[in-house]
Amino acid sequence: MNEVKMKHLLALLITALFFASSFVQAASAPPTIRVAYTSITGNRAPFWIAKEAKLFEKHGLQVELIYLQSVAVGMPALLGGDFQILAGGVAGYLSAASRGAKLLLFGTFGPTPYILFTRPEIQTVAQLKGSIIGVNRIGASDYYAVRRILQRLDLSPDRDVKIISAGSPLDRLISVEKGAIHGTLGTDMGLATNPVKVRRLVDLTQMGVEDHGSALVTTVNFARTQADTMDRFVRAFVEAIALGKRDKTLAKKVYAKYLRLTDDNLLELNYKVYLSGSIPKIPTFPLDALKNVIADLAEENPKAKDIKIDEVLDNSFIQRQVDNGFIDRLYK
Repeated sequence: MNEVKMKHLLALLITALFFASSFVQAASAPPTIRVAYTSITGNRAPFWIAKEAKLFEKHGLQVELIYLQSVAVGMPALLGGDFQILAGGVAGYLSAASRGAKLLLFGTFGPTPYILFTRPEIQTVAQLKGSIIGVNRIGASDYYAVRRILQRLDLSPDRDVKIISAGSPLDRLISVEKGAIHGTLGTDMGLATNPVKVRRLVDLTQMGVEDHGSALVTTVNFARTQADTMDRFVRAFVEAIALGKRDKTLAKKVYAKYLRLTDDNLLELNYKVYLSGSIPKIPTFPLDALKNVIADLAEENPKAKDIKIDEVLDNSFIQRQVDNGFIDRLYK
């Protein structure tokens, strides 16, 4: 074999090795997904902890976290494939599903830790009779939560208590303090950042009234065709919850960074309310909570009555991590 042929074969071999190496690297590269969320509150801690502790990478994923202002912005992007997972308001998902969007809800961030705050002089539930309670707007999630807690307290939302639209959480708390309304739903975090003189009358979660207003959702197509990626994401998500619950120091550092807080009291309160409180170890979305949201939505959107729960809810991705013992091992 002459020298020219040898050089030619060597060049071909080098080229073949280069493309083979590139193919192996591409094949072994972890999947990359984009995950959007629509609020910056303490219950988003699992995302931030997973990012800071590199849990996504640990479970073989590259994840880009993106903040959006609302589900209305995020839903078209999710359906169009710009994002693979969206964390936001359940009602927005179901509205899209009622119009034919193929979506799967597969996890929760836990119930909104609502407290019924009242005027200081209202010291008992019985004193709520004849009162006015303010909500964000009639038909919003806090409106239905108020109705449910009143019914649980043996009060009629229509006969015993008047419910009115009263604006933002801060506006409502100020209205309670000034006496324009007698009570409103809020959170301990909201009160801590906007201190006003009100009474903490009823904890809705302790009374068994849970409003799971925010959840994880993806498209049916992504869930069915990328099941392995879904499993990897869920393992990182539930491990982040466990890590956050165990490691308060890490949790507070994450809250300080992403919520831009320096007050240690607020950092402690975020940890207490969310990671040590409302965020569940096993974040499956409760069936009854979903039925409630559908019933609420149907009052304004009759098409919501046609939503089939088994077509929009799939807890199997998280349940699989329960059944195989993964979540249990995180707490040992």
